[in-house]
Amino acid sequence: MTKIDKITGSQLMRLWGVPSWVEPGAEYYLWEGCCVFALVKQDGFYDIHIAMDKHRRKDSRIAGAAILKRFGNYKLRAAILVDREHVCHYAAKMGFSSPTKQLIPLTDGRVVTSFIMWREPGDYYG
Repeated sequence: MTKIDKITGSQLMRLWGVPSWVEPGAEYYLWEGCCVFALVKQDGFYDIHIAMDKHRRKDSRIAGAAILKRFGNYKLRAAILVDREHVCHYAAKMGFSSPTKQLIPLTDGRVVTSFIMWREPGDYYG
């Protein structure tokens, strides 16, 4: 897991699945050259976002375990676009709670419906 700069992180988020990504002031971490995590510090928790090269999706649980080794002791919130419901199943395997739907304001000014999932510090993953 390597910390990378905001420009590279944003480009990878767009390349690997979030074409409308607008840099929200995140810290970016690259796992094995195929998975990027964006973590945005909030008041009392981190928002966590993921994008991954589709050819390496089979490794998503290993990548998730790697980021949780670094940030698993913090409360985490995952906002998942409603058209990506399959990501909720992945998040659940990483210890995130059952999804609820909420309207979320994006940094580009749009408001979108998203699934929100929480993970408490130290919750089981794997």
